Amino acid sequence: MAGVTLAGVSKNYGAVNVIRDVSLAIKDGEFVVFVGPSGCGKSTLLRMIAGFEIITGGSVEIGGTRVNDMAARDRGVAMVFQNYALYPHMSVRENMAFGLKNIGTPKAEITQRIAKAAAILQLEPYLDRKPKQLSGGQRQRVAIGRAIMREPEVFLFDEPLSNLDAALRVSMRTEIAKLHHRLGATMIYVTHDQTEAMTMADRIVVLRAGEIEQVGAPIELYERPANAFVAGFLGAPRINLIPATVAVVDRENVELVCPGETRVSAKVRAGSATVGDKVTLGLRPEILSPANDGPISGTVDVVEQLGSMQLVYATLADGTSIVSELRGGAAPAIGSIARFAIGPGTRHVFDANTLSITLHAGGGA
Repeated sequence: MAGVTLAGVSKNYGAVNVIRDVSLAIKDGEFVVFVGPSGCGKSTLLRMIAGFEIITGGSVEIGGTRVNDMAARDRGVAMVFQNYALYPHMSVRENMAFGLKNIGTPKAEITQRIAKAAAILQLEPYLDRKPKQLSGGQRQRVAIGRAIMREPEVFLFDEPLSNLDAALRVSMRTEIAKLHHRLGATMIYVTHDQTEAMTMADRIVVLRAGEIEQVGAPIELYERPANAFVAGFLGAPRINLIPATVAVVDRENVELVCPGETRVSAKVRAGSATVGDKVTLGLRPEILSPANDGPISGTVDVVEQLGSMQLVYATLADGTSIVSELRGGAAPAIGSIARFAIGPGTRHVFDANTLSITLHAGGGA
């Protein structure tokens, strides 16, 4: 296996900059997920690593070798696509063997690799079936098996689960995570689904408009987002972002005035805020809950019943929408004015440039 290094990588289509000076080091055996909204450049970046897109600037190294001018087939990578790209007239066995046959791999070695890949992916009962006789999850496993057959240094996944239903997506997430642990392979995975990113990755790379916003372990990005974009992208339901004004500063302690003259305290880095600053308060739904004495008030719009909890959606005085979690007890009535308490957990504060100024020492406020 091998690591992947991107150094100042860029991609232009004429005057349009799609990837902008991206630098990233992916360690050997690491599972890294590229995540971001549609059009952020994550699939383009993956295709540049694979050799399917010409690199405009910078360099890509795989296993310490610069591969900018190397053909895709020579880079030691295997890619699993969003569509399964299986030959409908071939059996599972034939689909998995096709690539190796084309490069003249001995028949005995192909047979051995098929047996190994089929065992890993539990495909033995389906080797003689055609793709139309398989479920979506089974077809995706065949596509992954075809990648395993190549014994690549790096596996690349381009939104491989987006065509599956919700239950299959959860199942296949688990299967891919197990595969990573079995093979110890370097894997780079592209998705727009933050749940996939949070549950599968060793590290997440958050992209926006062709640039990296933040890189880190899932829990690091969730608890310590670098800016409001990252905070809003990771987490379901998404974080509440409430406009506020700094009213009081006492070293690392600040008091914020939110819509409806609500006052909320928080901790920020010393010297990062002054009285009168316009900021954004970020509150995760799990630390916000309906309570008679809560400091925040809003009109209840919707209540979602999710079994173990209820999600209460409300609108503040200035029109800002919020969502809170309620575990146990009756939810406030739709149309009523409800109050919301802030429980234990970080009260994120973002400055006018949406950069985090939250004090995380000791776990926040």
